[in-house]
Amino acid sequence: MEIKIGHIELVNDPIESANVYFHTQEPQNTRLFCANELDIDTARAIIDESYIASEGIKQILIAALSYNAYAQNALLKVLEEPPSGTIFIIYTKMKSLLLPTMRSRLPVINRSQVQRLPHFSLSLKTLNLESVYQFLKEREKEFNNPFLKEEVQSLYLDSIKYGLSFSLKEAQLFEKALFWGHQYESVSNVFAPLLLLVLRKKKQQFSATLKS
Repeated sequence: MEIKIGHIELVNDPIESANVYFHTQEPQNTRLFCANELDIDTARAIIDESYIASEGIKQILIAALSYNAYAQNALLKVLEEPPSGTIFIIYTKMKSLLLPTMRSRLPVINRSQVQRLPHFSLSLKTLNLESVYQFLKEREKEFNNPFLKEEVQSLYLDSIKYGLSFSLKEAQLFEKALFWGHQYESVSNVFAPLLLLVLRKKKQQFSATLKS
């Protein structure tokens, strides 16, 4: 059933999904805003567009891999009180990428499909201080990665499959890493304690094997 009000749509690929939908609609009544990260300038352009009159219902499609907090806050009022005849459809990979205040403005529809997590980009079999250092150096200027959650989960699952075991406190470190990622910490800072923990666990596993 077609939804007559705006909504938030959870999809595997926000930008592709928005473009596919856009090309099935009347171009004169549909506007598309896509970005790797939705910033404040794009938010202002969306607000300006929403107040431009059009014949019939106007749909404004917003798709991004990540959403800047300032941009989201700027959109709150227009989402809560949209101009007459304007519908907003927001595409995102994960609900957690949007502020709670954004999620409260529109219903959420989950159209995402479960995907098998890929292996972490570093092999645990060959993981050492040198490879960890190189990984952290390459990603020290990377912030707000929309795929950080999947990477953290991949590292944890690969560690378990490798035979490493974590205490409750150590496992919670992976959960905390997801929070740090949403606080605009660099990817390097998020992964540094996790990778050092995994290295320490590998060393403990190797020592236990020698003693047995």
